Order: sequence, then structure tokens, then C-alpha cells
Amino acid sequence: MGNMTSLEVLHMNTNFLTGPIPSTLGKLTKLTELNLFTNKLTGSIPLELGNLNLLSSLNLCDNNLTGSIPPTLGNLKELTLLYLYGNQLSGHIPDEIGNLSAMLDLELSRNQLIGPIPSSLGKLTNLAYLFLRENQLSGSIPRSLGDLVNLEVMQLDTNQFTGSLPDNLCRGGLLQTLTVSGNQLIGSIPRSLRNCTSLVRLRLEGNQLIGNISEIFGVYHNLNFIDISFNKFYGEISANWGSCMRLSDLRIAGNKITGSLPPEIGNATQLGAIDLSLNDLVGEVPKEFEKLTSLVNLNLSRNRFSGHISPEIVSLPALQKLDLSGNRFSMSIPQTIGLASNLVFLDLSNNQLSQDIPGDLGMLIHLFKLDLSCNLLSGEIPAQFSKLQSLVKLDLSHNNLSGLIYKTFGGMPGLAEVDISYNKFEGPIPNTTAFQNAKRSVRT
Repeated sequence: MGNMTSLEVLHMNTNFLTGPIPSTLGKLTKLTELNLFTNKLTGSIPLELGNLNLLSSLNLCDNNLTGSIPPTLGNLKELTLLYLYGNQLSGHIPDEIGNLSAMLDLELSRNQLIGPIPSSLGKLTNLAYLFLRENQLSGSIPRSLGDLVNLEVMQLDTNQFTGSLPDNLCRGGLLQTLTVSGNQLIGSIPRSLRNCTSLVRLRLEGNQLIGNISEIFGVYHNLNFIDISFNKFYGEISANWGSCMRLSDLRIAGNKITGSLPPEIGNATQLGAIDLSLNDLVGEVPKEFEKLTSLVNLNLSRNRFSGHISPEIVSLPALQKLDLSGNRFSMSIPQTIGLASNLVFLDLSNNQLSQDIPGDLGMLIHLFKLDLSCNLLSGEIPAQFSKLQSLVKLDLSHNNLSGLIYKTFGGMPGLAEVDISYNKFEGPIPNTTAFQNAKRSVRT
């Protein structure tokens, strides 16, 4: 193949090619595109590829390549696209990559690269896409990355970065996606990010970032997804989130957020998922949440919410997962729960709910898991439970329920895990599939 010196484009991707990349490809000096991605190629990347001075696109992703990234690739001054992701490359990112002045798209994710990001990458002023996620990179994120004024996407998540976020991120005002989750970052959110109105997707979860959440984030009219969970943010949730009209996912779990939920969040009607679990939020869930008709996942567990559970909230038509466990909700479970016909997961455990279990729960025919444990519920299990043919996991333990249990569980063939301990049930344990392998304990 090294004799085909007039070849300009070579596409051999998406096959079952094995063995190493031939070093003789370095003789094809007229090549502008080399695509060998999605094969089973092994060995190292030949140094000789650095001789392909006209190359604009080099795609070797999704193979089994090992060894380090050759510094000679820094000679490819016409290169606009370099895809090496999805291999087993190791070692450092060469400083010479910063010489690729025409580079638009640099993707090195899902390898075993180590060491810091070279500050020389800040010279790639045409760069729009930078993907370094899922490696073992370490050190601080260089401030020079803020010089990438054309950058639209930067993914650095799942590495071992330390230090703080650079204070000049989004300097060009084009940044749409920033993901730095799963690192060891500290410090506050830079002001430049607060003013980055171009943001569409922001993932900061799983770090040790700190700051007052009501002050460090702005209004992002284009924002679709934000996850800042499991950091050290504090303060109250701002009403500004209700002005993010394109927001579909809001995730702030595992911080130190206090105060009540602002009713303005109900104005963000595109929301499909809200996770505010593991905080110190108080008060009632605002009635305005009833406007969130696209909401699929609502997790408010392990806070200090109180009062009654709003009938409008539990009957949202698109809701599939509702977790209100570990709060201080009281009074009865709303009868309207049966209107949430798409519910698959329902957890109301560890609250102060009382009175009977509503029979309308039996209308939730898609329900897979139901947990009402550790409440003050009384009365018998509704006969309508026999309609829950999709139910696999049921926990009613630690309540004041009573009655004969064999009447309820005979017609529930899919039930695999049952806990009805610490109640006042009577009678024999049913000899049905539901109890053959199930966890069970009956207090008479």
C-alpha cells in the first residue's frame, strides 16, 4: 500500500481489520483523509504518519491501539480533525499537539492517558471541540484553555483533575457544553461561567466545588441540561431557574441547599427530570409544579419537606419515577395518585403519612417498585393491589396495616421481593409465587 503514492483519500473503517497500522502509510504524502476507525487494529500509532503533511482528517478511533501518541503528529499543520478515542493509548498528551494550528476537532477520550493537559493546547485558537474525557489525566486545568475563543464543546469528565476551574472559560461566548464531572476540582464557579449565556449542557457533578448557588449561576436561556450534584454548594435555589425555558434536566442532589422551592420553577415547562435529593430543603412542594406536564423523573428524597403531598404533583401525566422518601410529609396519600398512569417507581417511605392506602394505587398497572414503608399507614391493603401485575418489589413494612394477607397477594405473579414486616397482619403466609423466594416477615 505504501507504493500508492498518488492516493488522496483512504477509508477502511468499520471492518474487522486486525494487526498493526503499516508504517508504510507514511509514504502516501498526498493523503488528505485517513479513516481506519472501528476495526480491531492493534499496536502503536506509527511515527511515520507525521510525514503526511497534507492530511486534514485522521480517524483511528474505536480500535485496540496501544502505546503513546506520537509527537510527530504535531507536524500535520493541515489537520483539522484528530480522532483517537476509544483505544488503549497511554502516556502523556504531547506538547506538539499544540502546533496543529488548523485543528477544529480534537477527540482523545476513553484511553489511558496520564499527566496534565499541555498548556500548548491553548494555541489551537480554531478549536471548536475538545474531548479528553475518561482518561487518567491529572493536574490543574490550564488557564490557556480559556484562550480557545471558538470552543463550543469541552469534555474533561472522569479524570483526576485538581485545582479550580479557569477564570476565563467561555471567553469567546460560544461555549455550549462543559463537562468536568468526576474529578477532584475545588473552588468556586468563575464569573465568566455565570455570564456564559451560550451554555446548553453543563455537568459539574462529583467534585468539591463550593459557592452560594443563588449567586454563582446566571440565567441561561439556551440551557437544556445541568448537573451540579455532589459538590459543596450551599444557599437557596434561585427563582431564575424558572426563566430557563429550554431546561429539561435540573440536578442539584447531594449539596447543602437550604430554603424552600421557588414556585417559579413551575414556569420551566420543558423540565423532564428534577433531582434535588440529599439536601436540606424545607416547606411544601409548590402547587405550580402542576404545570410541569413533561416531568418524567422527580426526586426530592432525603430533605425536610413537610405538609401534605399535593394531589396535582402526584398525578402529573408523564411521571414515571417519583421519590419523596425521607422527608416529613404527613396526612394521607392523595387519591389522585391513580392518575399518574405511567408511574414505574414510587417511593414514599420514611415520612409521616397516615390513614388508608388509597385503592387508586391499583390503577398504576406499569408500577415496578412500590415503597410505602416507615409511615403511619393503617387499614387493610386495598383489593385493587391485585391489578398491579407489573409489580416486582413491594415494601409496606413499619406501618399499622392489618388484615388477612392471603387475600391480597394471590393474583400478583410477578412479585419477587416483599417486605410487610412490623404491621398487624394475620393469617397464613400465602403459598404463591410471590412468597416462594420473597423476603417476608409477618407480625400477628
